[in-house]
Amino acid sequence: MFKIKEKLNFKLMRVSKKTRMFWFAILVLLTLVVGKVNAQNRESGIKELWQELYVYKNFNKKWRGEILFNNLYSSEYGNYDWFLEGKSAFKITKWLGVEAIYRQEYYDLNGSKVVEYRPMIRFSGKIKIRDWRIRNRHRIELRMFKIGKTRLRYRTDLKIKPSFNWTNLNLNPYVLEEIFINHNGFSRNRVYVGIEGKICRFEPAIYMLLQSNIKSNNWDNQPIVGIMMGFEL
Repeated sequence: MFKIKEKLNFKLMRVSKKTRMFWFAILVLLTLVVGKVNAQNRESGIKELWQELYVYKNFNKKWRGEILFNNLYSSEYGNYDWFLEGKSAFKITKWLGVEAIYRQEYYDLNGSKVVEYRPMIRFSGKIKIRDWRIRNRHRIELRMFKIGKTRLRYRTDLKIKPSFNWTNLNLNPYVLEEIFINHNGFSRNRVYVGIEGKICRFEPAIYMLLQSNIKSNNWDNQPIVGIMMGFEL
């Protein structure tokens, strides 16, 4: 009797994983289709590579600190941009959190070197439905420049990730969509499809990103590849 139950449980687990894989594949296709529809496609190959390295520490069950270093290479414009970001996160409840973030970014714009100082606040909520994790975040940014006007910007993203935990790296795929709204309205859309994992204290990830910016009332697509590595202190 015990062996029969064990076999049934194993079969149910296999069916469950196949079902999650099927729906995740459908979700990826829908996300990519929506990204294409939202933009008038003018991309011509991948021209940017993003590299991200972050370290974080959970001080207790409520507080967490993080430092992130990001750099990107743009072959199209010959630019090299980078930023350093510090974050303090507080878990209000199991499903709600708030973060205070500060970023200092250095980049090229129209041939000029730009320095941006960006304090931010971000609210996030997440839920778990069986083996699916869904997260929604809302960010308000105060963008201050060494030369130029101070601006406000709002960003929101939605991330959906099933739990497959492939291999000993505990790899899981995800899709994420983010929109940007500034003083001129809806200005940018990002669609991510990636895979992330964790082994011991290391958190590797890789993703493909389609970034769409509005230019002269038209949407301009830009495919981007990103790699990440995180470390828990």
